[in-house]
Amino acid sequence: MPLDITNNKPKNNKKHPFERLKRWFKLTYLKILRLDDPPERIARGAAIGVLMGVLPTFGAGGFLSIGFAFIFKANKAAAVIGSFIVNPLTAPFFWTLSIAIGSVIMGEDRASIITMIRSEGFLKAGGWAYLVYMAGNVVISALCTAGAYFAVKRAIIRHRKHKEAKRLAKTGSGSF
Repeated sequence: MPLDITNNKPKNNKKHPFERLKRWFKLTYLKILRLDDPPERIARGAAIGVLMGVLPTFGAGGFLSIGFAFIFKANKAAAVIGSFIVNPLTAPFFWTLSIAIGSVIMGEDRASIITMIRSEGFLKAGGWAYLVYMAGNVVISALCTAGAYFAVKRAIIRHRKHKEAKRLAKTGSGSF
């Protein structure tokens, strides 16, 4: 741990924004891994949450994810946690990527769409710019949802195998 030169005490980096973000991601990851449900059900919940988070639900993603998790018999906690993929830090990335991919799909100039949105605002530019955005957002939503399902399922299975191996090693039951 780095030392603070002024008083020779360890520096506390916990308040740095990147450290807080890193800790938040790790905590979220651990919360999902520790849910008590079959891996498929947890992964389905996380995928539903990611879908509701990436789609433009205008702040209702968490509520919608609970509803869809109930309908599709998915883990509701994982759905809510997954819906936080889009937050104030990641939203500009998803919006820009949606416009870029939508521009390619619709054959539009990305720079002109972004200029139109910046000059007129998203609501006034609406119409065509919104269709371009949605075309890209549907692709991103589908990719993120599928990726979330398989990544979460794999991580949970791997975590549980590791946890079981540690338990067996600790009790000595694994060897004769």
